[in-house]
Amino acid sequence: MTRTLLAACTLCLLAMQTAAALDHVSLRRDGKPYHISGQVLVQAQDGGLLVLDPARRLWAVTPDELERHQKDEQPFESLDKEALEEQLLKELPGFRVHSTRHYVICYNTSSAYAEWCGALFERLYLAFRNSWQNRGLELTDPEWPLVALVFDGKSSYSQYAESELRQATSSIIGYYSLRTNRVTTYDLTGADVRTRRISSAAQVNRILSRPEAERTVATIIHEATHQLAFNCGMHNRYADIPLWLSEGIAIYFETPDLRSKRGWRSIGSVNRVRLTEFRRYLPNRPSDSLRTLLGNDDRFRDSHTAPRAYAEAWALNYFLISTRSDDHTAYLKSLSQKKPLLYDDPQERIEQFKRFFGEDLEQLNAEFLRYLRSVR
Repeated sequence: MTRTLLAACTLCLLAMQTAAALDHVSLRRDGKPYHISGQVLVQAQDGGLLVLDPARRLWAVTPDELERHQKDEQPFESLDKEALEEQLLKELPGFRVHSTRHYVICYNTSSAYAEWCGALFERLYLAFRNSWQNRGLELTDPEWPLVALVFDGKSSYSQYAESELRQATSSIIGYYSLRTNRVTTYDLTGADVRTRRISSAAQVNRILSRPEAERTVATIIHEATHQLAFNCGMHNRYADIPLWLSEGIAIYFETPDLRSKRGWRSIGSVNRVRLTEFRRYLPNRPSDSLRTLLGNDDRFRDSHTAPRAYAEAWALNYFLISTRSDDHTAYLKSLSQKKPLLYDDPQERIEQFKRFFGEDLEQLNAEFLRYLRSVR
């Protein structure tokens, strides 16, 4: 959801529904009628709604789109795995489904590639949960399946993704959508699905274990980490989670060891790509760089400053997890309580950070830089 849409909705909170009651919402968008049976999470002062449907998709309904809203005494329930699979196959004709313990992979590429994706995501799931549990952060297992869409190539993927990614589609090989709660990507092996040239997950693994494929796979893991964070109780979707934190955590997990059956033998190892970028940034790093990183997300949204912002986000999380793990965990717990569509101004963000990491940002910045210069 963009801030433009939020402004159009004038989404000032009147109530956050806690009871899982069923709501029936009818709307008309771009001339097409839609009917959603789900749960209204937020009702705006002007009548706009934020609705969660049984497939865990979020609908931001503006007042001019809304045609009818009725409540029901029936309880709201997410789709179970079987119902979700059925809905996905109706939505994407010609696709098939591969299910694992926590994921539903909907795909039109080779079954070997879908199985490889499922195994990789499950290894990430286990590594993510265990890593945070060891740091004292109790996460929850989602009561709904996590969905990944895997297209057979970049062309079909781009046609599907264009409505969400717009002009960025050509440069993004995979993404997690806060709106749909899905990870979407395509077959990265370049295999010819028609001839089934890739016949086993082991062959996929060999292709994608090559050094040149490392950053490509890291991107998919990065997006799958976002999906986990927003479904295991770490973050709430559409809550004001600072990008330096959410992106830094995704980068922290993004590089698996594909030669290992476990996938991650040393979570938190140095991300060489991001460390190199951060050190390249250091000679011209402004004195207020830490403050601007903490205060707002602007640097991530500007293509000129984004690479350095992502590098600094990884570096700051790496520093805090390595040297102030308990404080970092406490900060995460605090942010997990944030509600959707309530936005802090830059000073509020900075003050919240200070409550966990100390009042003196200049001293922290000096410690941060000293530590990163020592990393090898």
